[in-house]
This record gives sequence, structure tokens and C-alpha cells, in this order.
Amino acid sequence: MDMSEDKRGTVGSQSADVSQISITAQNRSHISAPVILNSTVTGNINIANNYFTGPGDEVTGPGTQIIDTSSLIAEYKQFLLSEYAYITEYTSRAGEEVLLNDRYIDPLIVQKHREKKERENEMRSRGKRFFNTRETNQRNKNIMVGQLFGPENGSKKVTRKSVILQGDSGSGKSVTAQKVVLDWASGELYSTLFDVVFHLRCKELNGLSDEMSLVDLLDCSLTANEIGQILKDIPQRILFIIDGFDELMLSVTKESLPPKPDIKSHPLAIVCSLLKGRMMRESFLLVTTRSSAVDKLENILKKPQCFVEIMGFSEKGVSEYFRKFFEDEEFSSQVYEQVKIHEMLYTACFIPVICWIICTIFKRKGKDRVVTSELTTTTSIFVDFVSTLLKHHSSLNQHEELDLLKNLGQIAESGTPKRQVLFSRNDLPKAISDLPNIPFLCTFRQQERTYLKEMFGFLHLSFQEFFTALFYMLTDEAEAKIKVKELLESAGNGRRNEHLLPVIQFLFGLSNKKVSRLIPGEHPKLTTTVIRAQLEKWISKVIEKNIMNAFYMSDFILHCLYELHDRDILKNVMKLWERSGINIHWSLKGVDCQVVMYCLQYSSRIISMEVKCNAKDLKMLHPALCRCTTLWLCFDSISDADVDLLTSALGRRKNVGYLTMEDGALSDESVQKILKTLSGQTSVGNIRLVVRSISNANVDLTMNFLLKEMMGRSFSVCIASQAENMDKSLCSEFTMSSKNNSLWFTVGHSEGHQGEISEKHGLCYYEGFSKISFGLCPFSAIPMTDFLKTSHNLRCFSKMKITEFGVNVEALLSFLSCVPGLTEVDIHSEYLTDIWASRILSYLQINPKISHIKFHVSNLMISDEERVCSTFSVSRKPFEEYKMHVSERKNPSLSLAMDRWAYDIASSSNGELVHSHRLDKPALVKLSLSFPPLEGSSVSWEVLFKRLYHLIRLTEQCPELNEHVDSLLLFLHSVPGLKEVKVWLSSLIESWAARLFTLFLSCSSLLHLQLNTSMYVISDVESLGIMRADGVR
Repeated sequence: MDMSEDKRGTVGSQSADVSQISITAQNRSHISAPVILNSTVTGNINIANNYFTGPGDEVTGPGTQIIDTSSLIAEYKQFLLSEYAYITEYTSRAGEEVLLNDRYIDPLIVQKHREKKERENEMRSRGKRFFNTRETNQRNKNIMVGQLFGPENGSKKVTRKSVILQGDSGSGKSVTAQKVVLDWASGELYSTLFDVVFHLRCKELNGLSDEMSLVDLLDCSLTANEIGQILKDIPQRILFIIDGFDELMLSVTKESLPPKPDIKSHPLAIVCSLLKGRMMRESFLLVTTRSSAVDKLENILKKPQCFVEIMGFSEKGVSEYFRKFFEDEEFSSQVYEQVKIHEMLYTACFIPVICWIICTIFKRKGKDRVVTSELTTTTSIFVDFVSTLLKHHSSLNQHEELDLLKNLGQIAESGTPKRQVLFSRNDLPKAISDLPNIPFLCTFRQQERTYLKEMFGFLHLSFQEFFTALFYMLTDEAEAKIKVKELLESAGNGRRNEHLLPVIQFLFGLSNKKVSRLIPGEHPKLTTTVIRAQLEKWISKVIEKNIMNAFYMSDFILHCLYELHDRDILKNVMKLWERSGINIHWSLKGVDCQVVMYCLQYSSRIISMEVKCNAKDLKMLHPALCRCTTLWLCFDSISDADVDLLTSALGRRKNVGYLTMEDGALSDESVQKILKTLSGQTSVGNIRLVVRSISNANVDLTMNFLLKEMMGRSFSVCIASQAENMDKSLCSEFTMSSKNNSLWFTVGHSEGHQGEISEKHGLCYYEGFSKISFGLCPFSAIPMTDFLKTSHNLRCFSKMKITEFGVNVEALLSFLSCVPGLTEVDIHSEYLTDIWASRILSYLQINPKISHIKFHVSNLMISDEERVCSTFSVSRKPFEEYKMHVSERKNPSLSLAMDRWAYDIASSSNGELVHSHRLDKPALVKLSLSFPPLEGSSVSWEVLFKRLYHLIRLTEQCPELNEHVDSLLLFLHSVPGLKEVKVWLSSLIESWAARLFTLFLSCSSLLHLQLNTSMYVISDVESLGIMRADGVR
């Protein structure tokens, strides 16, 4: 309550003797209005924060002026909406401010202390793996800014009064603080928690020396009296944001701390009093700080307090930042994709300042120059980052900056050879250790038994590698020469020292004449010249003597040359490389194309290029592809418009290892044009072309062309459909391949996820055959149209169309029976009933001429029960010496295997318990058989499937177990020529062992019997085996 006298009015009594003025609190809370008795009020009295509870509480009088606090706060919010709506970027000139909401991205904030191992894993990972590692580690620990003052994890704990928001330099702490103020003022944040939010920037406070009160310090659109009234009336509804605690130069004692907001003192003493809770105890605090000052802060900050860490951007945040920075969405996507392929650069984008630097540089280049101009090197981005942080986030002079960089380099260099990424305070040079804040290093406390150990690390391993290279550049000439020589020799000692390659790449980048001029501080220019000469000699030796296998190191070599950007050195190195044969193995996208084309501009002949890129890069790569002898090409997508450029790049008489595309919509004419170009090549490997849909027409076109132009040569050509609705395409893939005068035909079907059960027209549909492949030698004419139609009808089935599906199974077997010279069959099905599986198995068993057999059913169903029985597979392969019994030489056996995995999955998905009790173990885990294919054999495999199904459902404790075991073994005894039986059980049961031994003795063809005891098929705990040779063993 503030009742102040106006200069033009007085407050007086009617009688001096009986004058009485009383102010009382109403509703047992606070003073809501003054009650003035026996007095005459003249002039103006300002009554702030006037809370009326009823008509009887109103105060009236001549000249009375009542100001509601809510109107003051509304006025203050309007001021903030104007003041905080914009941010000034590092390169902004007058009038070039940017809207905060046009830049702000929600940062990754975690409410936990990260452990040492977790930090090390994050620091060592790169690219997409880095972001995935961070998001996996922080899962369920992420919080939004709006949750900072809520009860922890939804618990009933007391709401925290103080929140420490810790983050490294450039991680977005200050921008987040500004966003909190802006969102509160606009009513989007904390509207139910806080009536007022005040913001104090510590960097500005350090420059104040005159004594003042907290009211004076909170300079804004409100008057001192108005601020004072707010502080007095609603302290429990006020949030103070203190931004940049690490920048405060605190040296005040407890005795000098002012207890009230209207008491004047030194500004730092006022802030310290707020932090400790000596002043405004009931208010809330949000304090941002670097990690180096967290210990000091938590010791003085009032309780209860909460610790959260701002970790910069998530992967999604990086993408969103690029999108918001550029107005042109296509340009934004182009820049983002170019940066993403650079693992080192992309990893660093978790730091908002790095994102800003990259986007600013690209924006300056402009859309038209992104593809055609030289791309800024990775090293130059890191140098810009260092310069930006030193200029805007530290107060060091030029000499101190140079000393800091040298000391940071010394720390980095000491750990890099040992792969050390975390350091104790004892590892730090004294000049660094004594600094209150250490830029570029993050600090945390690691629990060590009964105490906390202070640890330091760079923002990421990439920055440690950069500072290691920078250390060599800032060292005197003689010492630098020795250290760089040791580094290069170590890097040439095989894969165990691959971790040194990024340091060498940064050395090339720092040797770039333009980049070296950007390094802050004075440093020995002669050192740069000496190191550049060492690097040229070393990379020439690597290529000439193939020290590091130049084929697989080509990406590293080209990146080093690009970072250096020295035309004379590039000419010499490429001339040397061309002499020994340029072989490039690379996954190219966006920016990498510029790296390749920059380096290859001085080469006339390239031995080979292995490239993965998109169609947009084809135009840029075209000159290099034309000069290649051997090509391996993989494209994201190719359209009809790209085909002429592709066929031109392929030319003639090349070795095409593969030509594949992941997506596309080629017309039949484009397919024919590509195939015609391929027919003119010296050799052709795997080809995969994506068309709109697969029809009889384009299958016939492909087959006829290959049979006419490519017979007698090795090839594999696949046409794939991009049609989402597979009803419009005969199949998802059709492949024809040739090798050693044999031809293979494969049809593939993709109906969504493997094993998917879908609903169509109110019916339950099961995915049927996903792959049908067969091989023949020599080639003969086959009715391919009939086969494609049959395979299309076998994609899926429903209960209502079981008979129709069975007809098509018979049609498939009839087709295979008519294929002359059939040597191979490979069939995969997601769901199949015992009847159809039995029919196919019987066909395979009576055809010994089929030398290669693969038949796999992911979910074998018992038709009577309509339940999944097991996973089922049959295989046959030619005789292999030392791996197969000598009796297999002339007629290798079929191997059949069934396990309960699919049954367990299906049962658990139906909500059934599957032998959860340790005493309730399944009776049978897996069964495997081997038997020879015999013409005329007539085994009823349906019987086996049903008997296995009954056994799989039983446990070891079931009384009917022995009866079902006898039934199974009786069937096995009836299999002609049975050679091998393997059984997996949960535990060794005497009745099983005795019955199996009886089977072995009574079945003369049985050569090997093995009993394994393991709940899991993949790890045999115990096994008992019997083999028949001259006798029984």
C-alpha cells in the first residue's frame, strides 16, 4: 500500500483533538484500501494495488485517484513486448534487428547431471549418431521452459524457488531468458504462476558503480514508486531472471547485503541479496550461468533450488533453425543438406552460434551461388566461432586471447593422442586454471566414491581436435616442425591411429592462407609456411606409396586438399595421383560434390569412382564421371529428365559395377534408353531402375532386350515399382540376372511391414508370398506372363479366399514343374498354412534336380486352429567338403527347421502368457531334420506340423507330454532316409532322451542325433549327441 501526498493537497482532521487515521487489513490478507475516519481529504491521494472486495470497501473523497496494480502490469507488459521482440545479432548494423520469434528454437533442456561415461560417448560421436546418442541418453529427462517451476516429474514436492539454467558458451542461455520475458508479457508463459517478471543482465551490472536500490536497478517503463509498490504487494508472484551469473564479479560480505528493495547499496550486493534470499525471500529466481560458475552459484542461491542444463539444439532443432533463418524453403533445405553431409560441421550445429555463423555465410553467398561458388571450409567455420565467442563472450585483451588459445591448445594436444576427452583441474595449465571462466571448456562434477571431482572437457571432440591443430600453428617454428612430424608419422601407422586424421584435416585448413589470417591474436607466420610444406610432402607420400590405402582414404585426401585450397599444391598432388591411378570411394551429396570437382579439375583420367548422390549432383559430377573407366553409381532418385545426362555420363566401354536408384518414376522409354547404354559397356553388375509401376509390357521389354543384347554376359537388372497401391503393379520388384550361363528370375512383393496383418473391406488379410525366385540353366522360353499373374495373386489372402489362394499355390507349383533346367528355388512367405507349406515341401522333396533350395515361412499357421504354429524353413545346398557327411556328395539333403519364436510372438500379442513361471518351461523349443530328396516320396508333412503344434503348446509339467513325444517320433521314423535329428529343449528330460535314443537305434538311416538344452536357440547350454560311423558313438 502506497499512500502518498500530492503537492497540491493535504490530509487533515476536522478537530485536532479527535483526529484519527487508521489503516487496517481486510480479509485477513493484506491492506486492500485505507479507512480514513474523522478526516477531510483534499487534493489527490494515489492508492496503488487497490483490491476491492465489495461495494462497502470503496474509498471516495474529493480528488481521490485510485490506480489499480493490474493496469501498471499491463503497461509494463506492453513495454516488454516492444523492447524484447527483437534481438541484435553479432553482425547487425543500426536498424537491422531481427524478430526474436523468427530465430528462436526450443533448446534441448535436461533435468539431470550427466555422468562421465555419458559425456564421453556424446563427445566422441559425430553426425546423426551424435544427435541420436544425446536424445537416447536424455530420454524422459527432457523438459520444456514452461516446466522449469513445476513440481519435479509430476511429484507433490514443493515448487522450487530457484532454477539454475546451466549451459556452455553460445548454447542459447541469454536468448532463452529473453524469450521467457517476451512470452510472459504476451501471456503465453507462466501467466498463472507470475504476475511480474523482471530481467537483470549481469554483464550490464558490472559497469555500474553508484549505490542504488533494487527499485532503481529495475529500470523500466514504470516509475520507482510503482515498482516499489509491486515489490511490496506481490513478492510471491514475482520472477527475477538473472542472466549471466558467471560474469558477475562478486566480492561482497554478508553484512553488506541490503535486506529491503528500497535500501541503497552496490548493485552487485543487491543481486547477491536477491540470490541468497535475504531480500524478496518469497520471490522466484531463474539464473543462467556457464558450467564453470555452478558450484559458486548453488552455494549462495536460496533453496529449494533445481538444476537444469541447456544443451543447445536437438537434431530437429537444427533443421528448424535453418528453415526459420531463410525465407526461401527450397534454399533452406539445400543449405541444410549440404551441411548435413559434413559430419564434423553438422555435429557442431548443436551449438546455436555455429548454426548462426553457417546460415549467415550462406545467406551472404545467395541462392544462385550456393552450388557454383567455393564452399566455406569447415576450418574457417570453427575459426569464425572462436573469434565470435572471444569478441562477444569474453573480456580479454588481444595478448590474453592469444595466451588462452595456446593454453587451450596445450590441453587439447595432451589428450588427443591418448583419446582423452575429459580432464581434471590438475591437467589444466595454471594460467587456465586460475581463470574464473574458461571459454570453450565445459565443467561438471563427477561422483567419485564419497566426494565430487571437478572435470573439464571441450564442447565436443571436434573442438578438441581443432584446438590441437591450432596449438601447432601457435607454436614456434622449430617445435611445431617436430610435433607435426610426429603427428603425421603416427597417423600413417594403420587404423589404430585413425583418430588423428581430423587433427590433420584441421591442420590443412589452418594452413589455408585466407583462414590463417582469421586466427585471433599475433602468431608466428613462418610456422604456417613450414607446416604447409610438411603437409604437401606427407600427402604426396601417402598417394605415391599408398601408405593409407588411397582408395578408402580418398574422401580424407580430397577434403584435406579442399581445406588447404592451394592451387599449386593441388596441381602437383593430382598429377602424382593420376600417375598411380585415381580411385575415389565416396558417398557424395551436396557439398561433397564441390570438394570432388574442385580437386578433380586438374585430372584428365580417373580410374574409378564409387558415388552415392542425388540427381541434382549429376550435372556437377558429369565431367568427372565421363573421365572414369569404372563406375559404381547409386542415386536417391532419377527422373526421365535426368536420363540423357546419365546416359551421357555412362558413355561406352566402361565397367559399371552397379547403377541403382532408391526412388524414381521412369517411363518405359527411359528404361529402354538406359538398358541400351548399358549394353555398350565392357561389363555390367547390379542394375536397379525405379518405374511408375510394373506391367507385362515393361517386363517383356526388359526381358527381350536383355536376352537379345546381354546374353552370355554377367548382369543383374531389377525394375522396381514406386506405386504406393500395389494393386496397380504386378509386383514391387522384378529382377533378371545372369551368371555362368544360368538365368535367375525374382519377383518381390512389399505390402507394408513384414508379417503385417491388415484390414481390407472388413476382412482380415494376411501377407502371403514376399519373394519368389527361380533359376534355370540353360535358358528356355517360359510363360512369364502366367507366372507374374500367379505371383500377384499370392501376395495376400483372407479367410474368405483360402480356396482361391490354394488354387494359386497349385498354379505356382505347376509353373515350376514346367520350367526346363530348373536348378534353384527361393521362396519367402510371411504367413502360410500347414496345407500349403506341406504341398510346397512335398514338391521340393520329390525334385532332386533342384540343387539350391530356400523356403522360409515367418509364421506357419495351422489351418484347423487358425493359429500360428512356428517359424519354418527348408534349405538345400550343394555338397561342401569338410562341412557335410560324405553320403551327401551325390545327393545333398534337405534341411528342415521349426522353432517356437513365431508362436511366442503371436501368443504374447494376443495377450496370452507364454510360460512366464520358471517351473513352467516349454516342452519343445526347436526341431531340425535332414533328409534326402527322393522321387516318388509321399510324406504327409501336415501331420508333422500338427504334432509339432501340439508339442509347442505344452510345458514340461504336462501329463500328456510323453504321449505327444511318442507321436512325433513315430512320424520321424516314417520319413524316408532320415539322416539327422536335432532337438532343442528347455532342460534335459529323461523321457525325451530315452525316446530319442530308441529312435536312433531303430532308424538305420539316421546318422546323427543331437539333444540341446537351452531356452534360447542361439546359445546352447548343454548338448548330448550320438553319431553313427562304423559303430555307434
